[in-house]
Amino acid sequence: MAFEDGVFWRPLMPERRGLHPRFSSAVEAAAKSLMVERSAFFDTLADRWPSLFPKCAARPGRWADGKLFLYVNSAPALFAVRPRLRAMKSALMAIPGAPKRLDLILEIHAPPPRRSPLTTTRSRKP
Repeated sequence: MAFEDGVFWRPLMPERRGLHPRFSSAVEAAAKSLMVERSAFFDTLADRWPSLFPKCAARPGRWADGKLFLYVNSAPALFAVRPRLRAMKSALMAIPGAPKRLDLILEIHAPPPRRSPLTTTRSRKP
């Protein structure tokens, strides 16, 4: 066992080193997990969403493997949107460039809370 900076250490056995044999493969896997699937249909949909569904509580969230994830702010909003999913799906299928199969999935994604502006306290002079 080696001793360095007051710590005993020993290298891990190859079978216990993890999924990636090299650091570069770990970085490459991390970068691939951060990649977002680009879709011309989703870009068009995101641009046209306010005109297609002006009073809808849902908003387009992400597009992955033919599934459109719609984000809502709360559970009551989710239950209000759920009955209209079939009509929304038919309207989305009418958009040029829409895929042949489209699944709509509702998720609750509340926006981050608004922060109040920082207030400074001023000392009063007597």
